[in-house]
Order: sequence, then structure tokens, then C-alpha cells
Amino acid sequence: MESQTQNDSVIRNSILIRITGVARRLGIGFLAAVITGVISGLLLRFIMRIIALAFPHMARGFTFQGTFILIIVGVGFSLANSIIFTAIYHYLPTGWVRKGVLYGCINLVIYGIPFFLSNPDNDLFGPQAPLGIGLFSALFILGGLLLSYLVDKMISWFGQSKTRIVFNYIFFGMLIVPALVMAGGIVYEIFHDLIPSIQSNFW
Repeated sequence: MESQTQNDSVIRNSILIRITGVARRLGIGFLAAVITGVISGLLLRFIMRIIALAFPHMARGFTFQGTFILIIVGVGFSLANSIIFTAIYHYLPTGWVRKGVLYGCINLVIYGIPFFLSNPDNDLFGPQAPLGIGLFSALFILGGLLLSYLVDKMISWFGQSKTRIVFNYIFFGMLIVPALVMAGGIVYEIFHDLIPSIQSNFW
């Protein structure tokens, strides 16, 4: 009986350690994702500005509200991304550069290419396609690099003090629900919007 109780206690402790470990890693990933998303949103606005300058007929005006929406989109996408990145972090190549480039390419293939083929708002087909697709593709890879860099630095920084680790759990608690909601939204968009749009464009 005592042996069974000890075994149960070991199992509970093992499960608790795994759960807290996942929460700690996701907390770091979420914080890195927020920063990555803000920067990515600003870069997305910059890319749209470049395309508008190169092809003035595509200019639709630039407002603070539009920029803020792009930042929110960038943060949401990065939060959803960080869940997958955290899950496969240890399976990616060593070094934040190689991790980031590979993960950025994975994002480009899984989400970027379907996004391009869906031709949202009819903006990516036509003479502007090489410039637009090239810049957006670079943003996917740059986003992977930035997320990888920030996660690498934060793991080192938070690991220097036990008191800092508490913040990992705080970020996890604050952002787990928005991250899961955004992840579900992206999956929904792929099957409800992107794939039907691709089918209508090519079939």
C-alpha cells in the first residue's frame, strides 16, 4: 500500500513537472511572439508602402488605424506560431539562425504559399506579383528568425534567476487563451477561406 502511494506521488510529481515545464516554455514563446508580432506588423505596413510606391494604382491610403490592425494581426499570427515553434524547438537545428530560417521556411510553405495562391483582394496576381510575393516571403522568414532569436535570448535571461521564471507563468496565463483562439482562427481561415479561394482561382 505504501509503495503504491509512493508510485502515485512520483507520477503526480512527474506530470506536474511536465506541465510547469510546458507552461514555462510557452510563456517565453508568447512574450517573444508579442514582440515579433509588433515588429512584423510594422514591417508589413512598410512592405505595403513599398508596393504602393512601385505600383501607385494599388495605393489605398495609410492610416494609424490600418497600421494598428496590421500590428494586431502580426501579434495574433505570431502567438499562434509560437505554440508550434515551442513544440518543435528542440527538434530544429542548433543555433537560433538555423532554427529561425528553417521555421520561417516552414511557415512560408504551410501558410505563405496558400495565402499567395488565394490572391487576397486580387493584389498578388499581375505585374506586382514578383515584388509583393518576394517581400512577403522575406517577411515570413524574417519573422521566423526574429522569433527564434528572441526565444533564444529569453531562455538565457530568464534562466539566470529563479525569480524571473515566475514571469514565464504570468505570460503563459495571460496569453494562452488568445494564442489558442488565434491558432484555431488560422486553421479555420485555411480551410474556409484560403483553400476555396485557391480553387476558384485555378479551377
